[in-house]
Amino acid sequence: MAAAPLRRVRRAAHRGRIGVHAPGSPCMNPPDAGTIQASHLLLATDLSPRCDRATDRAIALARGGSARALAATVVEPFERSARNVPRHDLPGWYTEPDDVQLARRRLEREFEATPRRWEVHVARGAAGDHVAGLLDALGEAVLVTGPVRDGLVGPAVLGSTVDRVLRRPGATLLMVKERAHRPYRRLLFASDFSEACRAALRRARALFPGTPMTVLHGYSVPMLGLLDSTRDQALADTAAQLREEGRAFLREEGLGDEVELLVEHGEPARLVQQYLETFGADLVVLGTHGRGAIHELVVGSVARRILATVQADLLAVRA
Repeated sequence: MAAAPLRRVRRAAHRGRIGVHAPGSPCMNPPDAGTIQASHLLLATDLSPRCDRATDRAIALARGGSARALAATVVEPFERSARNVPRHDLPGWYTEPDDVQLARRRLEREFEATPRRWEVHVARGAAGDHVAGLLDALGEAVLVTGPVRDGLVGPAVLGSTVDRVLRRPGATLLMVKERAHRPYRRLLFASDFSEACRAALRRARALFPGTPMTVLHGYSVPMLGLLDSTRDQALADTAAQLREEGRAFLREEGLGDEVELLVEHGEPARLVQQYLETFGADLVVLGTHGRGAIHELVVGSVARRILATVQADLLAVRA
C-alpha cells in the first residue's frame, strides 16, 4: 500500500474519513462532545498559574458529564517556610492562616462559577503520596494536571505526582498545556503498534467515543547512514512492512481503512510536533510502560520526549 501523502490527510479530514468508529458507520462527533466518558475525573493542582489551563480543561470536561469530579492540592513543607517572616515585621491586625484552610479556600474559589459539584481534597505532605492515595481509593480515574516544572523530573510539586501516576498499571494521565478554547475534536495517536499503544487506543476511544483520530508511526532503519544506492529502497520496504503491521493492528481493534494511518521515517516526537504544526490536533495520545521513575518510561524514551517537548495536550496511558 502506498503511503498517503500528507496533503491528502487534510482533504480526508475535511471529508470525514479520519475517524475512530466501527467500519461502515457514519463519522461524527458524539452528541456530548466536550465531556469525558470516565467514572472519575481528578484534577491535581499546585494552585500556581501553571495549572490554570489544566483547571479550565478539567471544568470543561466535567461540564454536562456524569464523571465524579474531584480536585486535589497539597501543602508541602517548603511552601510554609517561604511565607515565614519575622514577627516584628507583621502588622498588628495580621492573623496567620492555617496552610490547609488557606489552600482549601483558594481551591474552592476555582469552582464557584461552575454548576458542577466538585469535591475538594486538601492535605499536608507530599503531593505524589496524596494523589496516589486518592487514585487508589477511586480505582479508575483520569488524572488531569499541568506540565511539570523543570522538564519532567525535579523538585516540583507535581513532578512526584506524574512519576507516581505513570508507574501505576492502567493509569491515565491528561497533561494540559494548551488553553481550553474548544472540546477535543481531533486526536493524534502516536503509536508503535505495541501492547502499550493498544491499551492507549482502547482507553482513548472509551474516553472520547466517536472523536476523529489520525494514527502516526515514526520509524528508523538501522545503519541507514551506511547505505548508498539501496537507501531509498530500504526506507520504502520498511515503510510498507510497517503499514501492513499498522493496518493489522487497527483491524484487530475493529478499525478499517476509514482511519488514516501515517508511517513516516523520523523521530516520533519530532514527527508529532511537525504534524501538529502542519495540520493541528487537539489531543495527542500515547501509551507507556511504567518501569520505576518517569525517566524509565518506555516506548523507548519516546514517551518522555513527547511529554517533555510536544506543545499540545497529552493523554498518556500506562499499560
